[in-house]
Parts: sequence; structure tokens; C-alpha cells
Amino acid sequence: MGYTHGIRWTKEKIYDEVRKVMKALDINRMPSDKECTLATKSHGLGIAISRNGGFKGIAEEMNLKQSDSESKTGFDAEMMIKELLENKGYRVEKMSARHPYDLLVNDNIKIDVKAANKYTHQNQWSCYSFNLEKSNPTCDIYVIVCIDENKILIIPSKFLKQTQLSIGDHKSKYNIYQDRWDYIEQYDKFYKQIVV
Repeated sequence: MGYTHGIRWTKEKIYDEVRKVMKALDINRMPSDKECTLATKSHGLGIAISRNGGFKGIAEEMNLKQSDSESKTGFDAEMMIKELLENKGYRVEKMSARHPYDLLVNDNIKIDVKAANKYTHQNQWSCYSFNLEKSNPTCDIYVIVCIDENKILIIPSKFLKQTQLSIGDHKSKYNIYQDRWDYIEQYDKFYKQIVV
């Protein structure tokens, strides 16, 4: 849980504030981060949501639909990565929304795709922010899509034991993972070596 802007954010507090934002904006779905900021005049609720399961997670817990644009961004990124992998010769299955990962490659490699647009904080600094949801990942590899820069990072999940990932300027320490498609080949070779 924790504190954000002096407020102790419990799940109940988040649910209550989400309902207030929905009422203020006269919507019957999960508000977006921008809508939360607009309604509350603060980034506190959005940050608290990101730290407590993300917008998708809170929406599911509250039995709310997300806006078409947010779910479409994630779906489009998943389909783009699926196509890229298929063009590299892999068999790729798109998993259902209930799965803890998005793509299954060659019947073995579990990939979770995360996509985001760049977020600018009060015209001061910019970054991409990704909610990984679990500090103990259920996928083998994260494929991180930084939409505004058309940058793709391929990061083995063993290197991301965290729930949030922020990628800032061009000198990000995560740039070493850019276009590292060879990791998928390494995992594929590993799985092929396992025999009964």
C-alpha cells in the first residue's frame, strides 16, 4: 500500500476515490490515469493505482471495463509483437485475457507484452511507466514497447524482480535490452534440450 502525497492508500481508499472520479466525470467504466488527474487535480490516485495492481488490475477487482483506447493500446502491441515473432519463424499463440502472460512461443516460451506512451510530469521530466504487477513474474520474458519512440526492449523476467518499471531518457540502463531478440532464441534452445 503506502503513502502518496500524504494519503495512506488502502485498496478501499482507492476504490472509493475511483468511484468519486467516475461520478464526477459521469462515466460507468474505469477512469484512465489522465481522467483521474483531471478529476482530482493530482497524480496521487493514478500513482496509488499503479502501485496496487495497475489500472487493469483495479478495474478487474472492481468489475469495471477499461476505456477502449487503453485496452486497444495493449492489444495492438501484443499483435504487433506476435507478428514480428512469426516473421522471425516462431509459432506464436495469443493467450486469453485470463492468462498471466500474453503470448506463448513455440509451445514453451511465455512472453508478457507491456506497452506505454511517454508520460510527461508537469512539463519537467518524461518517462515510460509499466506496471509489471508481480515481483515474482509468471513469464519468461517481458517485451517492453515504448510506443512514442518505437523502441522494443526484450528483457528476461529474471532481471525484473519488481512491480513497476520506469524508463526515462535515452541513457536508460534498460537500453542494453533494446532489440535483444536473441534472448528468445536462447530460451527456445533451452526448452528444446529438455527431454523426457
